[in-house]
Amino acid sequence: MWMVDPFIMCRQHLPGEHNEVHMFGGSIKRRIHTDGYLKANCFEANSIGARHEELVEEMVGRGYEHNSILVVDMGALNDIPRHVRDFKIDSEGSLSLLLQRCTRCRKRYKEKHRCTLF
Repeated sequence: MWMVDPFIMCRQHLPGEHNEVHMFGGSIKRRIHTDGYLKANCFEANSIGARHEELVEEMVGRGYEHNSILVVDMGALNDIPRHVRDFKIDSEGSLSLLLQRCTRCRKRYKEKHRCTLF
């Protein structure tokens, strides 16, 4: 999960994060440990439902089809240790990394913000 404005995400990263959200939803349901994703700054358990909705809104706005409903198992989510459940992604660091890695996301960012930071 990048946890950046979905508008700036390219046509590869937007559906990619959407798929990751579904993967994390399955991991929560199966109670698979996600601590490694915290160390990599890419999992925010408490935001998974809202993030899915943000991504879907952007995808639909771009004309992408969306047919996958995300059901978050709240019992399993509540069983996650608090330090994992309450972890917040460093979204500024995530944005910086994404813009360094992807020229298409960087282009969309520049278009939105009309800047030359990157």
